[in-house]
Amino acid sequence: MALSIITNLSTLSTPALCGWLTALLAIWYVVTAIQTWYPLRHVPGPRLASFSYLWMLWNDIRGTNFEKYANFGKYGSLVRNGPRSLVTDDPEVLRKISGARSRYTRDEHYYSASRVEADRENMITILDTARHDAWKAKVASGYSGKENPDLEQAVDAQVMRLVDLIRRKYLSTSGNLRAVDFSLLSRYFTTDVVSRLGHGKAIGHLDEGEDVFGWFGDVKKLIVFLIATDIPWIRRVVMWKPLFRRFGPKPTDKRGIGRVLGYTRNIIAEHFEKDAEPHQDMFGAFIRRGLTKEQLEGEAVLQLVGGSDTTATAMRGVILHLATSPSAYNQLKAEIKEAISQGRASSPITLQEALKLPYLQAVIWEGFRMRTPVTWGHYKVVPPEGDTINGLFIPGGTAIGHNSLALSRRKDIWGDDAAVFRPERWLECSAEKKMEMDRAVEIVFGGGRWMCAGKPIAVMELNKVFFEVRLPSHGLLLLLRVFDFALVNPVMPVKETALAGFVHTDMWMRFTEAKA
Repeated sequence: MALSIITNLSTLSTPALCGWLTALLAIWYVVTAIQTWYPLRHVPGPRLASFSYLWMLWNDIRGTNFEKYANFGKYGSLVRNGPRSLVTDDPEVLRKISGARSRYTRDEHYYSASRVEADRENMITILDTARHDAWKAKVASGYSGKENPDLEQAVDAQVMRLVDLIRRKYLSTSGNLRAVDFSLLSRYFTTDVVSRLGHGKAIGHLDEGEDVFGWFGDVKKLIVFLIATDIPWIRRVVMWKPLFRRFGPKPTDKRGIGRVLGYTRNIIAEHFEKDAEPHQDMFGAFIRRGLTKEQLEGEAVLQLVGGSDTTATAMRGVILHLATSPSAYNQLKAEIKEAISQGRASSPITLQEALKLPYLQAVIWEGFRMRTPVTWGHYKVVPPEGDTINGLFIPGGTAIGHNSLALSRRKDIWGDDAAVFRPERWLECSAEKKMEMDRAVEIVFGGGRWMCAGKPIAVMELNKVFFEVRLPSHGLLLLLRVFDFALVNPVMPVKETALAGFVHTDMWMRFTEAKA
């Protein structure tokens, strides 16, 4: 019969053959679309997303992800955002998925796309739960700072270098504007912090305020790559090892991420030298806990890229909302000035001192809520037997991720003004309500075995930089006068694209000497 069909087709003219092929293709698409739609047909969400990845692609290209995901609440708590993927803004569901006894595993959607080199893994790219737990056990102590005796002093040094750079190159005066793109400056700071803690020496972005390796400026390539990872077949092509080896970054590159690979390889080689003294930094801690040279080569770049960019995003979010909220800005100034006058704040401020300033903490966490470093994703796979979530049965193999954009705007958690930056909400509520809000916003760090290993350092960076970079402070030996700031263009303060995280460019700011 098959031979007969082929024979008949061979007698058709070219237009007729094209018509038959088009019809067959259409039938195939309809059948596969129905097969894709059916298993999760009962979960609400955008209609196109239920059977096609075009919904994801369309919003990635148009830059409308923030609006779409932040308003997913209209569908409910559990929403279908792709043919086989769901996102949820329910904190309890997310804690269940990430719990120590959870049988959910990582989905390849996000984690496989976090690979920087074809032949190097890192803690994010490992999908097998047992292997991930073993790897994390080797690096957790280093990320926590327990084996770095001068952790806080190292962060202090970078804060002071940031202050010095602004004073030397970007300090505006009356009639003299010296604007700085804070989207880059924030990354210079966080990358120098992470590199100093990671291997004992800051890369040097804060020396002259320059992209030393030329790896920050090419944002367009980053956007294209993140878009590609949303589409499974594109992701598999992009991450195909032979192709990735040929066109991906290489340690021999002169600029870009490849240059970073080469830089970290040299540092790691020094740490593994036979006669090298024990290093009191993260790399040293990783090595003492059993991380091999090859494993460290993979982890090092994750540490620089992931550890710096997420914290820089949080910094930009807080700065942006403070700059557009004069009442919050002035109240924060008043609190810190009072702390200084009463001797409750040293210079630089310690983490413990910062944690005792209630309005500073409210500003940090409110800014963190408004612009979460990660937006949605970090998908986990439902166990083979399936699971029931919010009364809906979800078949095994479905990917479920967080929707932090919707979670951070839930009115039942944050109030009717959830879309507004208002730090006071953290101070007006009861202790029980504050605990609920704390736990909700901290979900962005993950939970259980998937908790972000670098959370302690990120919290320290935020507390220190938001105290020192804006307001007058002093110490026993040195009087420091730092800065006031304003947006250069309040009408369009920043160019923002929401993908797996926020991509910010052109956040131009004006720094001046702080008024007494």
